[in-house]
Amino acid sequence: MTKSKLIINSLLSLVIATVCLFLFIENSDGDLNLKKLFAIIYDGWYYLLLIFALKLISVYLRSLRWKYLFQDNLSNNINHLFSAQFVSYFINNISPIRIGDFAKSYIVAKKTNNKTSYLLGSIIMERFLDTLMLCVFSIALIWHYGSDYLDFDFSSLFIPISILCIILGGGYLVYHFFIPTKIKDILDEMWRGFTGIHSSRKSIVIFSSILIWTIYWVNPFLISFYLFPELGLDFMDCLLILVVSSFVQFIPIGFGALGVFHLGVDVVLSDYLNIPSNPNFVTMLWLYSYIFYTTLGSYYFLKESRFTLKNLYHDWIKNY
Repeated sequence: MTKSKLIINSLLSLVIATVCLFLFIENSDGDLNLKKLFAIIYDGWYYLLLIFALKLISVYLRSLRWKYLFQDNLSNNINHLFSAQFVSYFINNISPIRIGDFAKSYIVAKKTNNKTSYLLGSIIMERFLDTLMLCVFSIALIWHYGSDYLDFDFSSLFIPISILCIILGGGYLVYHFFIPTKIKDILDEMWRGFTGIHSSRKSIVIFSSILIWTIYWVNPFLISFYLFPELGLDFMDCLLILVVSSFVQFIPIGFGALGVFHLGVDVVLSDYLNIPSNPNFVTMLWLYSYIFYTTLGSYYFLKESRFTLKNLYHDWIKNY
């Protein structure tokens, strides 16, 4: 990625985040009250400690799952993977573009015998597993609410699936006939990382994925139940919020999906759950996660004294 592309992507990300945040604030009709929000945090700090503890467990589980995605997981210290996860979150939260995955592959590559491209392949498998969990949750939501209630039309899947098939087919042809050998070596290493999991570890990977996403599901419910009981959200309502906000965050926006997350959750509350806009609740959902990842991520970022964004950028340009 050249500097000009980096600047363009950063500016585009800033524009999208700013517009979405502006629309969210406009839709709040002045109900966003930071003083009230801080009072809620002060009164419910012990519940937030529990939520933070669950969040910490989810990061450890992600590190453990990542370890078992490697062909030789014994050579990878889980502490390295754990710290790399937090650095990744930190960079995604402070940067206008999401390069956290590149950062954590870079950090772990410097501490192990694995190549960066191999690690990126394993990270892609992580994302694939997360997407599968979201698909399972989506099916559960359709079964619970009904496709009519969610305005979901199964025929709408035809176009994206067709496009995906065309991309995969075209990519296969391009790979075999047009890609230079050097690029092929990188792609082969990524594929090796993507398919590195052994059959004996599949149950651990699946079980850890379920636990990770169960925590992601429980936390919004705890926030709504203890800090915003007036909303009356149940488990399935919180699952809908989780699924929609997670899919919205697929948009490659930095700053912790600032604005995009807010607008997505606000639409779920008002348009699907028929709940009046509650910007304080939406902001709390974004804020607790952002503070947690940024605070601990900054610690591990500073701890990695030899790691800088400049080194990451130059290494990426050099190898890719």
